Amino acid sequence: MFNLTHHRLSLLALLGVLAAPALACEAPREGGVAEDLAQAELDVEDDVGALAAAEVAVADYFIATRPDYRKCVAPICGGHFVARVNTSVTRCADGTWQEECHMFELDLSGLGLDRSTEAKAREAFGAGQALVRGGLKQVVLGDLRSRPADVLIASEIWLGATGNTPKGHFSRVDSTGIVCVTYPCPSFSEHSLNTNLSGSLDGVDLSASGATSTQVEGGMKALSTTGLLVAGQHAVITGPAGSMNRLEAAEFYLRLK
Repeated sequence: MFNLTHHRLSLLALLGVLAAPALACEAPREGGVAEDLAQAELDVEDDVGALAAAEVAVADYFIATRPDYRKCVAPICGGHFVARVNTSVTRCADGTWQEECHMFELDLSGLGLDRSTEAKAREAFGAGQALVRGGLKQVVLGDLRSRPADVLIASEIWLGATGNTPKGHFSRVDSTGIVCVTYPCPSFSEHSLNTNLSGSLDGVDLSASGATSTQVEGGMKALSTTGLLVAGQHAVITGPAGSMNRLEAAEFYLRLK
């Protein structure tokens, strides 16, 4: 299982650089938002109370960080540990803020998936190859009535296209429908997950992930319909219209419906 510590950037550091143009098309810098926030985090110590008061995420996107191999009674142990992407702390089911949180069970019941698809989705998430949008809650399960279990209740699940270990920052990308006669052109919009950072992109290079042509075709189609979640980093494109970011994917995720 991969280590995601470098992905979970401090929310206090994030608040300190919201005005930075890392995602803005007017003055992008090579490297982009992930490097800006990581550098800012070096000088900021997390304060859980301030984080709770200054939460900027509209919705939480989670990734599984590792299985829970602790030896104790269920549901205290078992399942996985999970974390919010792009941030250094996560609000756990018991209301505390931790670097990562325990998840005994993933609840996909609200997505209307058939049994086979649900099983594959659970497996992908547990392997760190999917992202879940949702929230952690303590729930009394029917077969474990003695104590509540930490449950991640999903409103969306997005499956990785290649199975690659994600690198860089995590964003949602959509097509803007804008067509230009010169470049760079704001053909895509980008919103950094679990933050309020957003901006324009000249392009999205899904092939940088090593995806097959079929996978890339499916990802580009999703950009104009459901949108796409992408883990990657920026490159700067300069042309007659100025400078703008392009997103180079290490992995990309399609929404499972």
